[in-house]
Amino acid sequence: MALPPLPLGPFDRLSEAERRHSLRETLQQIPELDDVWVFAYGSLMWNPCFAVAERHHATLHGYSRAFSIFTVEARGTPAQPGLGLALQPGGTCEGFVLRIDDDALDAGLDSLWAREMLTGIYSPAWVSVAATNRDITAVTFVVNAIHAQYARDIPLAEQVQLIRGAHGKFGSCRDYLADTVAALRSVGVDDAQMTSLLELVDG
Repeated sequence: MALPPLPLGPFDRLSEAERRHSLRETLQQIPELDDVWVFAYGSLMWNPCFAVAERHHATLHGYSRAFSIFTVEARGTPAQPGLGLALQPGGTCEGFVLRIDDDALDAGLDSLWAREMLTGIYSPAWVSVAATNRDITAVTFVVNAIHAQYARDIPLAEQVQLIRGAHGKFGSCRDYLADTVAALRSVGVDDAQMTSLLELVDG
């Protein structure tokens, strides 16, 4: 099945000044935060870009994980785009909550923003996640639904085709999906939607 024309990049990148402004604004929303935690639901689960002091399995209510952004660098190209994960409103998402090491906090936040806020497809948000025996306030990255990189309403068959065929500078889109499934299984979580999608991609 041929894919329809897709509105693909390369997408405009945020400037360093724009990223720093975003980080500063995000931190100012909770000025008395003692520790900085990050809710990871995709590649940050197995490949964090900062020193991790603590890691716990956690559940986020009110958002769900979906392949809803185009990737034309990390796991695809403009000629053969892939799909990346983002949080969308509604549902529940299981993942990891990671505490950035206090001794490397500034460097960790800079690295996190450089990775996740490359183009503005994500909006940073503070959320409450349920971890073992307590709730934790963490920052995470929610899809920006008005951004050109948003892959709105891609049918399942086309998701499979895009994920199966895409490769970028960080590897294949298929492996990104498989690593997500494996990371969740490492803490006893079987995300039925992700598992089913992987089976279709490999089928």
